[in-house]
Amino acid sequence: MVKLLGLMEVIVPNKNYENHLMYLLQDIYFDNIDTANADKASEAMHDDVRWVHNQVWEHDAHKTNIRDTLNGRKKVKEFLRKRITELQIEGIVHKVENVVSDGKLGAFKAYVIGKDILKKPFFGLVELKDEKIIYYRVLPLE
Repeated sequence: MVKLLGLMEVIVPNKNYENHLMYLLQDIYFDNIDTANADKASEAMHDDVRWVHNQVWEHDAHKTNIRDTLNGRKKVKEFLRKRITELQIEGIVHKVENVVSDGKLGAFKAYVIGKDILKKPFFGLVELKDEKIIYYRVLPLE
């Protein structure tokens, strides 16, 4: 990380860290959510993760103004186990488009894509510890 004029920290991109973050987000987390495997999806998260998620794709009673905050990988796994059935019915998938990371902090832009190819963009901020995600924050872009 680099101090910018001593006022704020910025992420200095590093391809190795970015590849690892893409692997955690797409290959482990989102691909397993999309194939209904909550247990494997949660493996991207650190045991002590703080997981904060605003709904991106509105469905059932889940609106974009709803924020879920969970502490711990076990809670994330339980949440995903309940929610995955709804996601399967909706037929949505997640695709990460860009990531930036310095190995400690990261950010990403992704899409939720529906059966009708409708895309909903979202972005996320993460912190990493022990090569896992210890802080996860997602917000819709629209």
